[in-house]
Amino acid sequence: MKISIKKSGIEAEGNLEEIAKKVIDNAEIEWKEKLESKTKSQKELLELKHKNKLENKIIKRLDNKKLQKYYEKRKIKELNEQEKSQKIYKVLSIIMFFIYGIFTILAFQNLYIVPLIIGIIQLTLITIAIFSTMDCLKLFKNDYKICFMISLLLIIPWLAFAI
Repeated sequence: MKISIKKSGIEAEGNLEEIAKKVIDNAEIEWKEKLESKTKSQKELLELKHKNKLENKIIKRLDNKKLQKYYEKRKIKELNEQEKSQKIYKVLSIIMFFIYGIFTILAFQNLYIVPLIIGIIQLTLITIAIFSTMDCLKLFKNDYKICFMISLLLIIPWLAFAI
């Protein structure tokens, strides 16, 4: 349905059906997006509630000895996951130790003071990470991850000053 309007020398034409369809389509799209976002969060919330219910049922059924065994099993699983993570970081740390050693030697040979200092800091951090993964040195929880990440971030300033 086309409408044309003539008023005081101004003419305008429009297709009302297309405009109405666009308005309805936009409203439906917005409604669907809102519904999907609500259902996603509701679904996550229901999953968490379900997990909590299952754990509460397990706790109610078990007596103290069995409950201790249950928590010990959970703790063992967490420790195994942490050990796997430590092994990965240990291997990566050893590789990065040799790379940082090369960085430091190059900076020393070319007499670049700032990259030399950054290289020494990187070697120190990666050494701390290696000893932390071997449980010889423990500063705080996940210290090996933090030291490893900081040493990786220091590559950027090392390259900025070395090049």
